[in-house]
Amino acid sequence: MKPLDEIRAVFARDIFATEHGITIDEVTQERTVCSVAVQPRHMNAMGRVQGGLIFTLADFAFAVATNYDLQDTVTLHSTIHFVSAPGGGRLTATAVRRHGGRSVSLYDVDVTDEQNRLVARVSSTGFRKTPPAGAR
Repeated sequence: MKPLDEIRAVFARDIFATEHGITIDEVTQERTVCSVAVQPRHMNAMGRVQGGLIFTLADFAFAVATNYDLQDTVTLHSTIHFVSAPGGGRLTATAVRRHGGRSVSLYDVDVTDEQNRLVARVSSTGFRKTPPAGAR
């Protein structure tokens, strides 16, 4: 496992996520945690957190979880279920691998607010473009 600083340096090139203030908080083989401090620029016309920010946070956590070791995994499919409006000033996305095959992976990403309430759940399927060394 790469040190967290090295992983953060790789994903600093993800300008879309970094410009929105998304940070990488934890990366292990079992789970990845990313978060964002909600700011006025993240609000929609109704004064609520923009759904696009919630999905971007979840998608970025999935990207880090599947590519922290430069595996070159792309998303095949993602489904988001918005559960509740977030409260507080910080959102956290926790990506957990449910299946990790040779070329296809499945992750669940829960987005929670500061009160640890579930805001959204994303299920993402990834495809590894570069097979692991020794794979046929």
